[in-house]
Amino acid sequence: MAKSVKRLPTAKQDEVFGFLQQFWEVMQRYQRWIILGICGMLLLVIGVYLTTFLQNRRMQESRAALAQVQPLLSKPEAAAEAIKALDQIIATYGKIPSLKEAWLYRAHLLYQLKKYPEAAKAYEEASQNLDDREGLSLMMAESLSYCYEAMGDFNRAAAVLVPVLDKEAGLMQGDLQRRVAWLYEKAGNRAEALRHWKQLLEKPPNLAMVPYLKEKVAALNPEGEKTDKAKP
Repeated sequence: MAKSVKRLPTAKQDEVFGFLQQFWEVMQRYQRWIILGICGMLLLVIGVYLTTFLQNRRMQESRAALAQVQPLLSKPEAAAEAIKALDQIIATYGKIPSLKEAWLYRAHLLYQLKKYPEAAKAYEEASQNLDDREGLSLMMAESLSYCYEAMGDFNRAAAVLVPVLDKEAGLMQGDLQRRVAWLYEKAGNRAEALRHWKQLLEKPPNLAMVPYLKEKVAALNPEGEKTDKAKP
């Protein structure tokens, strides 16, 4: 015996058909805008896909170009050729993340060639195009400091290290601050040199250095040292 098919009540059927009819009328009324919206979404998706595809392709191309230059980096006689090739890579591919090595290689090579002003400029440009989250701030500051020192600008060589002092701790911080104090002293900036020597004396990284630090403070501030000794 065949099963009877349950049918919706007529009132509910009319309600469903009425809703569908209203929906179809709205679709027809705003058909143009709906089509435009769908087309806009498709264009957006295609645009994002193409942008990502092109960025990935450029990144791969830049890495391949950089790989061709790397054999030259171990040859001192090819430093000028390597710098020229790195300049071309940077000019061609712009400031994409994979170029951080190109910026650094170029700056290091210029320093090795003793082109200190150009090397300093290269490190400054590199620091502007590298992400500080990669932990390169200390290396960049030290590299710049050595460039300025080689140029005879001891005051600037010290100043560039000051911002990274608080980022380090322990022996590393002590070594950095000792270099800062020495550079300021070399620059004839007695006030800044004395301030950093005193800070080292307050928290010496190594107790064996205390006599040496006291001598430095006394040499830069003999009157203050005499006053301290006169105190009971």
